[in-house]
Amino acid sequence: MTMTSGVNELVLEVADLDAAERFYTEVLGFPVIERWEGGHWRNREAVWVLAGGTRIGLWKPALGIARARGGVHVHYALSVSDDEYDAVVERVRARGAQVDEVEFGPGNARSAYVADPDHNVVEFWTWDVKQGSPGAPSAISEGVFGV
Repeated sequence: MTMTSGVNELVLEVADLDAAERFYTEVLGFPVIERWEGGHWRNREAVWVLAGGTRIGLWKPALGIARARGGVHVHYALSVSDDEYDAVVERVRARGAQVDEVEFGPGNARSAYVADPDHNVVEFWTWDVKQGSPGAPSAISEGVFGV
């Protein structure tokens, strides 16, 4: 039995907080829900945005909880409905971001991948992960690496 209902929070270490905030708010359209600055936050500077039911922290480099530091990861995925997928991709492309698209299946699910200013890769995925595997990926966009 699963003890969780999903991802509540994700924190990314960013080199340029202003550039990261612009990307997540202007390109992806996520609203800012909180800011950390000053002594109350032990002088940590951070911006929190909301992606559906997941809050994403954009933090300047510093030691965090459990003495952790940011690290390199492959990507993270956010759920998007089939009905909303095309609009999400169009919004991101209209704001100048490179979008790589992949299909899983055949025809089971679609994903759009975009890199933020710190090269964290954000995926918008139409698959309900509770259904198991959607099948093998195949590139929709030309030049997609790693599929």
